[in-house]
Amino acid sequence: MPPKLLALLLICAVPMASAQSIYSWKDASGRVHYSDNPPPDAQTRKLREAPIAPARPAVQGQAAPQETYVEKEQAFRKRRAEAAEAEEKARRDEVQEQNRQQMCTNLRQQLAGLESGQRIARFADNGEPVFMEDNERAAEVEKTRASIDKNCK
Repeated sequence: MPPKLLALLLICAVPMASAQSIYSWKDASGRVHYSDNPPPDAQTRKLREAPIAPARPAVQGQAAPQETYVEKEQAFRKRRAEAAEAEEKARRDEVQEQNRQQMCTNLRQQLAGLESGQRIARFADNGEPVFMEDNERAAEVEKTRASIDKNCK
């Protein structure tokens, strides 16, 4: 057998052998046996103990356990969804603020027009202009000021 192939087989076999317990015993005729299964009788000698996986710490003072790849992926997806949700909320808040600013600008312009003293006309159902009287203008000014006070702080 070529030396490279033998070395490769040994390298592959070492991890498998190191993960098992090995038992040694003598049978009735005096022959020594080696196996990864315990013998049927009680006269055994364990040569090597199988490595034990570290248990997850249950006490708070100990180090945190390693996350699995699935847990890491779930945490990443959760963070990404939360970031997208926060970005969407920020965008909605920005649009809402722009709409509020535009409404306030329109209300202030309407108030300036009402307080200017010029004649203001509205159109009736038949399409003819109807001019506002002083009491209608005063009521409209109060209504516009109340809207500005309520919405434009």
